[in-house]
Amino acid sequence: MDWTNWSGTVRHTGIRKVYRPQTLGELQAAVRDAAAQGLNVRAVGSGHSWSQLGLPAQSGALILTDRLNRVLRTDLAQGTATVEGGIRVRDLNEELFRRGLALANLGDWDGQTIAGAVSTDTHGSGAGLPSLSEFVRSMTLVTAEGAVYEVPEHELPAARVSLGLLGVVYSLTLDVRSTLFLRHQRDVVRLREEKDRLPDLLAANRNLEYWFYPYTPYGERIRRNEIPSADENRFAYFFRDLKTKLGVRLIESKARRDPSSLPDFFRETIPGLAPDDREGPSHRILPLAATWVGVLRSVTMEYQFAYEALWDAVDELEKSIDVARGKGVYLNLPVHIRFARKSQRSILSHNVHPVTVSFSCSFSTSYPGAHVWLPELEQRLLRLGGRPHWGKAYYTEPTVPPEFERVRARLDPTGMFLNRQPLYQPDARAGVGPGPGRTMPEEDVA
Repeated sequence: MDWTNWSGTVRHTGIRKVYRPQTLGELQAAVRDAAAQGLNVRAVGSGHSWSQLGLPAQSGALILTDRLNRVLRTDLAQGTATVEGGIRVRDLNEELFRRGLALANLGDWDGQTIAGAVSTDTHGSGAGLPSLSEFVRSMTLVTAEGAVYEVPEHELPAARVSLGLLGVVYSLTLDVRSTLFLRHQRDVVRLREEKDRLPDLLAANRNLEYWFYPYTPYGERIRRNEIPSADENRFAYFFRDLKTKLGVRLIESKARRDPSSLPDFFRETIPGLAPDDREGPSHRILPLAATWVGVLRSVTMEYQFAYEALWDAVDELEKSIDVARGKGVYLNLPVHIRFARKSQRSILSHNVHPVTVSFSCSFSTSYPGAHVWLPELEQRLLRLGGRPHWGKAYYTEPTVPPEFERVRARLDPTGMFLNRQPLYQPDARAGVGPGPGRTMPEEDVA
């Protein structure tokens, strides 16, 4: 049996067994059955990760969590929602919205399962905003013995961002708030001219990020701030998404036909992008990349580092783009520059600075070049103290602190949930796997 991630860039062949539980009891039975057969186990949700986290050892099994997708209960007075780990973030958002609730922050994509998003430390952008893992108040795992384990308070720092190494996440209790409405404003700016005003912009805006376009001095500056309420304009969403899809298709087409035309194309078109000013519920506004992610398959690497290194990192980014161009490789997607508050509650979080900056660097799989550019850029960001996003591609193995390993060894002494795969090893030509989506016939699922 074969499995591939959503973009076809990570694949695994020869999986021994696949489980697709729908209840807690079925999840326990799946883990016990795999243990009885001596199988290494990985739990996967939407397969959105570009790293090797979803892959078991060659003698391994997969547990697909997509049927564990219920909101179990919400408590407005306590400000909590308890949900099964396999629910997709977009479905959770919709259900919370119907109940007058919302997550206080989101990433820019909502297709992941909530357990996957939390376990890899998915974050949004805002100097005062935490990643999703910070919202976890409690968690229930199924351990290597098939036992239900309510994670005690002192082990939550290991369990929040666990990379699936402690057991299968059955449910999470999350901090939520009342419905959140945002105003979104997008303008084209010269990125380096933002340097002196950036501290004030970070202080004045709830969410702030930049989409920096290669070969140009320009970026889209995106600000989002809370407003009392907003009407949903579904027609506006439709036309905005249609315009984005057409733009992405145009860029992808040019990249396939003549990648060397991209620098001139970006320099000519980006300054003319029209400003965007709209309002809506947070779950309609924050997943900004949802449209192009649904259109374009990519390889994405993300590195996180201290705010103080930001402008040095911009220098290194531009140098790496020039090096890639000298090798005939041209970027066709903007680099997303985001900000996050230091994590206070997760051992494996890479948001370790008072303000952590991240560069999210994507490259379309429709033509070769990603793995010429990204490893070279990675080395530059490592020299600036960068650390990788756990769910994105990385080529240099990050270290795991001993305090996490102690919890892992106690909960999984036989290493049933260990990820024994090598680091990212893409196709040397383009990094394109056998095609998008899971190739998992229904009859192969236990």
